[in-house]
Order: sequence, then structure tokens, then C-alpha cells
Amino acid sequence: MSCDLAVVFDVAGTLMEMFRVAKDLGRDTIIKGVVTTDLVMEKDGRALVVPQIDPSEIMNASPYTPLNSFFKGKERYVKISCSSTPISEVEACSILINSEDEVSNLQETLSTVFDHCPQFYYTAGVIVDVELKKVVYSISTGGRPFSDLPDVLNYLKDAGAEIYVASGDSKRSLSVISSYMGINQDHIYPVSTPRRKEEIVLKLKNRCNQVVMVGDGLNDIYALRAADLGVLTIQQDSRPSNDLIKAADVVINNIVELPNLLNGI
Repeated sequence: MSCDLAVVFDVAGTLMEMFRVAKDLGRDTIIKGVVTTDLVMEKDGRALVVPQIDPSEIMNASPYTPLNSFFKGKERYVKISCSSTPISEVEACSILINSEDEVSNLQETLSTVFDHCPQFYYTAGVIVDVELKKVVYSISTGGRPFSDLPDVLNYLKDAGAEIYVASGDSKRSLSVISSYMGINQDHIYPVSTPRRKEEIVLKLKNRCNQVVMVGDGLNDIYALRAADLGVLTIQQDSRPSNDLIKAADVVINNIVELPNLLNGI
């Protein structure tokens, strides 16, 4: 079956206004308003690990539980969202199941997000360093849909567009978002690495006349290049890298600009 138009969205910073918190485990400091991919990409051998675990399970654990105990038996839930260089899930999992860092590090970042965001969308993870064989950051994110998003999605649906979501977030998190936004569950691609997002776009191009990719970060760069129209939104971050700007065909300040942009294709 073919389609006229498919629109693929990233989530964090694209569909949703995000609040991100990291804890630098080496310095024992909390950093608010971080760009998670920047922390990953600043050094080779780093990976963002997003366990497929409900944040409530993390919060209900004893804060003194070491990560090696917490993740024992949960190895299959360890997924890599993005990495600065190729890293396998086996490598990432090995670091977690040998880590003596405590669950309290994850709880601290999650609590900071809970205090800032409404109870809609949360996720938690860690950044591992394969050279150091350590967890270097705990990461937590919370968010809420941009206010104009429902109007944009209604426009796309009325226009007959197929809507997809490709994100590095967990299936649990994306299920909440897709239900709220009325997006077909079969069109949701969780834990999508940058290359996986590119593959999704290329696959859609085989059966759709036009494929649009809408993203906001470095983890969208390959998909932006691969799409018939790559749209970079800077609604969350007004200082994208030059490489990211060059990868996109169009840069927009607000998601509400998307319908007018698509009128021309």
C-alpha cells in the first residue's frame, strides 16, 4: 500500500517541551537544562542507555541498592538510545551489572524532574563510558506537549498524512504519548538510534510519495538528510549546531509553522 505523505516526528524537543536533568556522578553535581545528546557526543565511547523500566520501579527501590543488583535479571531491558561511537548493548549492560553506583543517583534526577514537570511524561537512564567502564551520568527527562501540537496533528490527519514517531525513548514512554496524541501504535518506533531513524525514513520512502522528517537534535541528523524534506525545529533549543542546520532543508521556530510549510509540497 502506498501513501502520499508520511511525517516522522522525533519526540523530545520536537513534539514536547522538555526539562532534562543530569547528575555528574564523578563530581556529585546536578545539572539542569542539559542537552542529553551533547553529553554523549562530547567524548568517544559514550552511550545513552534507556532501560525499559517504569520510573516508579526506580523510585520504589531502596536508594542504597547498587546498580549491579538493580539491573540483575533485567539485562533484556537495557537498550541504547544513541552513542558517540558504535557500542553494543552487551558492552553497556556489562558496565551496569558491574557498577556499584547506587540507585539514589537515578532517584535524585527523577525527583528533580518530578518537582518541575506535570505528571505526564517521564523517563530515566544513564550515560556509560566504555573506556572508563563506568556510569558517568544519570539522566532524567520530563515533558509536556507543545501547546500548538494538537492543531498541527489534526491538520496532518485531515490532510490524510500518515504520522509516525521515531524516538530514543522507551516503548512505555512513547505509548503514553501516542495514546494522548491519537497516533497509531504501529507507527511508534521506540529506542530508535540515529541510524535506526534513518532506516525508518528510507523504508517509508519506498512506498510514500513524500516523507518528511521533523526533529530537533543531533540524533535526528541522518533522518533529516534522508527525508524528502528535513525540518529542523528550534522551539526547544535556539542554538543548533551548524552540522544540524546543514542537514535540514528548512528550519522552523515553532511546530505550528509545519502545516504552512507542507502546503507547498
